[in-house]
Amino acid sequence: MTPAPPVPHPCTFLIIGYGNSLRGDDGVGPQVAQTVSDWRLPSVKALSVPQLLPELVVEMRAADYVIFVDAWGKCGASTPYLEPVVATPAALAHGTIPALNHVCDPAVLVALTQRLYGHHPQAWLLQIPTERCDLGGAFSKTAKHGVDSALRIIEQFLTTYLRPVFTPLAPCTKSA
Repeated sequence: MTPAPPVPHPCTFLIIGYGNSLRGDDGVGPQVAQTVSDWRLPSVKALSVPQLLPELVVEMRAADYVIFVDAWGKCGASTPYLEPVVATPAALAHGTIPALNHVCDPAVLVALTQRLYGHHPQAWLLQIPTERCDLGGAFSKTAKHGVDSALRIIEQFLTTYLRPVFTPLAPCTKSA
């Protein structure tokens, strides 16, 4: 029997969940990244990191799409907020200055990827509403709901962009 040829993957996704998992709701980004990693999908890599560092551009250069996932402490927000990350001319011109401080935001990492490799992935920032980031605390009800909603948003992205190779292993109904 001849093994089936590998299925070509038209694009790659990188999910970067960041935050401190020891500080209650601040860990929603890493939780989402871990759950996506557990789906074990081809063409999808998920990284769980405590903060955004310049070293992440090595992973970003190989991706077609990147979704950054972070906690969002906006008062009164009840659903995740998704926005595109744009490498502005200012970020492109000064992209390495914040990186030298070892503290980055998604736009700086996109700009740094462009500067170093001559291209960058299309990127979005997915922010999950939170209530509290107390040391050692469990996720609030808002954060749990936000993680579930964020996973559904990512699942929809993967279904749209990776069609027809994406087949979810299980519905996204729980967060932890």
